[in-house]
Amino acid sequence: MLSRTVARRYAKALLDAIIAAAPGRESAVQEQLQDLVQAIESHPALRLVVANPAIPGQQKAAILGKIGETIELDGILIRFVDVVADKERLDHLSLIAKVYGELVDQHLGIVTAKITTARPLNPGQIAELEASLREATGATVRLERSTNAELVGGVVTRIGDVIYDGSIRGHLTRIRERLESS
Repeated sequence: MLSRTVARRYAKALLDAIIAAAPGRESAVQEQLQDLVQAIESHPALRLVVANPAIPGQQKAAILGKIGETIELDGILIRFVDVVADKERLDHLSLIAKVYGELVDQHLGIVTAKITTARPLNPGQIAELEASLREATGATVRLERSTNAELVGGVVTRIGDVIYDGSIRGHLTRIRERLESS
């Protein structure tokens, strides 16, 4: 997938530049980059300008530079956008922002755990689950929660490509599979 490869290259370059020039600002730059992407995506005319190959990268960079000044982007980020525009990769900016966020999380030792439960958890249960996951992964855990009544009870946790199915539905499915194979 070429676009993900390109996005990763640019995101890594941005992260390296931030670490070298402004250590500790990685998360702030991540938020600013997301703000810029949001500004582009929420204005159809701006989105068309950024996507239009007939408009030179310098003009796009100038437009985004003005927006960057208005929303007070970090100087490194403004220069980064200039480079991305000059290389005609602005169509990848949203994906670059996503990959940059993943790289920042990895750099800071944060993992995202997507949990699904049958019903919303109370704050005590959330704290307990977060502590268990932190102990299991050895990393700071960011929880993304959702509900699915079909689970009946329990929790399904996804961290990266690994799924931990602790749901009642999952247990019943595994019991049925064992009985059928006996």
